[in-house]
Amino acid sequence: KMMVCRQAILSLAFYGVADAFLQSSSSQSAVGRNKPLLFAETTSSEEVDSGELLTSASGFDTDTALFCAGLAFDAYVEPPADSSRWERGSKGMDVAFSSSAFTKNLYQGMVEVTPVKCSGLPEEDDNVEAALTGGGVDAKILVAAVEGQWKEDIELLKQGYHEGISDLTGAAHIGQSSTAWSNVNERKSNAEKKKTGKGVPYHIPKSWGKDAQAVWPDPEPFYIYVQDPANCQLLFTMFDDDVIGEGSALGSTYVALKEVLPQVKLSKEEIVNKLKTDVLNRIQSGEVSADQIDEEVSRAVNRDIQPWEGELKLTSKPRIKNKNSQITMGAAAGAMVAGPMGAAVGAALGGLYEGQVKGRIELKLRYLPIPQDAMSRNKYDVLGGIPGINWGELYEKHLERRLGEEQAQDALIAGNDLELCFFMNHDMTGGCCSVYRSLEKKLIVVSFRGTCEVVDLITDTSIAQNPWVEGEDPEDETISKVHVGFRKSMNSISRRLKEFVLATVPRGEDMADYDMLVTGHSLGGALATLFTADIGEFGIDAGRALPQTDASDAWWKAITSRFGGKEGIIAPPKAPPRPKSLRVYNFGSPRVGNKAFSKRFDEIMNKGHLDEAYRIVNDKDIVARVPRNMVTLQVDYDHCGKTVLVEEPTEENEKNRILWVEGETDDSLCPVRDYENRIASPTSEGTLIGDLVSLTKGEEDSSVEAERSLNQLGNLASKFQERLSKVTVSDVASVIGIDKNFSEREIKIVQSLVKGDGLANHMEDSYYAAMGRAVGFRASVGEDIVETEKLA
Repeated sequence: KMMVCRQAILSLAFYGVADAFLQSSSSQSAVGRNKPLLFAETTSSEEVDSGELLTSASGFDTDTALFCAGLAFDAYVEPPADSSRWERGSKGMDVAFSSSAFTKNLYQGMVEVTPVKCSGLPEEDDNVEAALTGGGVDAKILVAAVEGQWKEDIELLKQGYHEGISDLTGAAHIGQSSTAWSNVNERKSNAEKKKTGKGVPYHIPKSWGKDAQAVWPDPEPFYIYVQDPANCQLLFTMFDDDVIGEGSALGSTYVALKEVLPQVKLSKEEIVNKLKTDVLNRIQSGEVSADQIDEEVSRAVNRDIQPWEGELKLTSKPRIKNKNSQITMGAAAGAMVAGPMGAAVGAALGGLYEGQVKGRIELKLRYLPIPQDAMSRNKYDVLGGIPGINWGELYEKHLERRLGEEQAQDALIAGNDLELCFFMNHDMTGGCCSVYRSLEKKLIVVSFRGTCEVVDLITDTSIAQNPWVEGEDPEDETISKVHVGFRKSMNSISRRLKEFVLATVPRGEDMADYDMLVTGHSLGGALATLFTADIGEFGIDAGRALPQTDASDAWWKAITSRFGGKEGIIAPPKAPPRPKSLRVYNFGSPRVGNKAFSKRFDEIMNKGHLDEAYRIVNDKDIVARVPRNMVTLQVDYDHCGKTVLVEEPTEENEKNRILWVEGETDDSLCPVRDYENRIASPTSEGTLIGDLVSLTKGEEDSSVEAERSLNQLGNLASKFQERLSKVTVSDVASVIGIDKNFSEREIKIVQSLVKGDGLANHMEDSYYAAMGRAVGFRASVGEDIVETEKLA
């Protein structure tokens, strides 16, 4: 994966140099500028005591940077499948709820689904699957909760032909049963039960007068989270699972939850009170002692709520994709009745015929309310993405060294109750993030995951741009544009993410009282920039994904229906909410948009909607220097926010702190930004021709006579020879008008890639060491964190 990434970035780096050659052929203007810094190794990082920058309210804050670094890399750790409450959503959206307190604030209850039987199954029409798993359909049951304000989903339920759950747009939670493979019969299932005590799902083939069936003899129930059970629709899809491929829907049906489980019309408090009344009656009758009331109520909530068991007839099916056989049959039947004309009519009718909806699903349903008791919240330990790294310890040691142990505890940015609320992942686009909160400090942290899947590499290496605001004219060169892959990835999770971010604030409290930090590494840094630009300019608008010219849905409708019951409980506000403060600290982030987007980002800060924006870069990190500007393709990229340079220590300079902040440490040009112009006059100072011309002028100035002597010419030839013996690639490039400083910088980028430094400096272990050095610690993987001043 690293080699693929390296090759892609290497090609882009070479493209940047070649692009400058093409640009120079059409323009030869001299450009004057200060000489920029090239890399952190060449005076790029002022050796600054990072503590000096901590007192500035508007300056770079090392405490915040170190805290964000831990969460930026912590986002790489995806919760295991069995460690969290996973919400498998439609269109590839999955959410893992890691905090019980947050989950209870989000959902009112769960529906327990126990599969029993599927009947009316067709035969397998895929020869490869038939060879692998048998000749029948490999059936499983999918269930989704359809609620909220997704009009597309509500309309879908009423249609006769669709792909079932696969066609849902905003279904929050999808559950699925195990698969009844068609090569497992009842005999094999009984044999497995004798061996393990539990029978596996099995298939009953079609026989004379009976359709094929799938049976779950000892089923494991699965659960669907619901936010408003009284207004929830359950969509059931009978699905043909595949060993190879994604499988396909066979048919679907839906039912209102309150129709099969009437008790969901009651509030949780009413359900519990009813159960308490029943328990009290049992106490009075002597069946239960008074000291057992709490235990008996708890058992009743999980056992005595009346379940539903029955059969649901499928009411919709997918459209037939291949109608060749029925067109042929229709044509043949029509020809028998009315000749050629009848054949034409029969073929047309055969092409329109979709077949009958067949099949039934038998299952058990039970509703379980989630008690809203106060939950204790344990402090989340921030480690990192690589075993042996402990960002949380480095952060706390830094605070203790700077403030002392007692004051360090008070200075913890997230207090002592930091909790991971949820992890969000989109399988198709690679968009991933984790969201944390501290109710003690009224803080929300959104951390985006970087590149760790093949789909992420595809997202990363493109250079194409789309309008930042969907619907604007892509041919307009004046509008803000962003990387097409980054936008697609962020857009896929943005709306759902904003809904959940709003839900992190407990009921009765206001988002305006909460501070928000946004962070991420690599691709995650790019997504962090886009997310910050969106909510910084428009507020947390949960009525849409990323900005668009079309009007957003009323953002509060989704929130009130999802998290507050029926619509209309709260009065609609005037505008989407904003946090008390908004800051973004990202690490190794690529460039995300053009200069117009960067200017737009700066304007958000100037208006006071974004408090801080820093982009931390470790030495030669190549990802922070791409995508490259492609003038010939009319593609330009620029950075957002101020650059901060750190550098991994070596044995020779381990005790020296390296921390350079653009516009704060000194007035040097940022070494990570591209030049405004890449061309210069071939005769300007510092170029090969310019140096040779200056040598000639020197000789002319020193001459007294009009004609040079042979000695003077020999002296001039010697100087020419000496200068030509030191010719570099940059000198050659300057002959045709490419700025020498620019070409030197591009060559260094290519060299860093060839040597491996460019990618090595992008990795977590290198950032860990560099950030440790910046605050005065040796931080290495698998080793104790030690103050550099205490090193021998």
